[in-house]
Amino acid sequence: MNDVNNRIFYEFSEFLKETESVLPEMRVSLAYEITIKSTIASALIDLASENKLDERYWNHLRVQRNILDFLYALWLDDNRTLAGEFSTILKDLVEYDFSIADEYMKERLNIA
Repeated sequence: MNDVNNRIFYEFSEFLKETESVLPEMRVSLAYEITIKSTIASALIDLASENKLDERYWNHLRVQRNILDFLYALWLDDNRTLAGEFSTILKDLVEYDFSIADEYMKERLNIA
């Protein structure tokens, strides 16, 4: 993990601690923010581990006061969604599960 990811991990941990002091009724409204910030942290770890981001962009993140809040604000200002990627993942999962179930059924029919 690089220094940016270490900061993100720290910032996310602090963010979660802050949510603990929020009334339970209000935590539900934080669910989206918690989910997206967690996903941002995971995505940055992936970017670092696979060297998918040039050093100049890591440097751009390093100068941000709170990297996680900065990236979350960028996410909120963007009009793209994860629906396309999510639908591809769901399609793959359903097809995989079907192939397992289909193979299982074929084995059962051969045994019977």
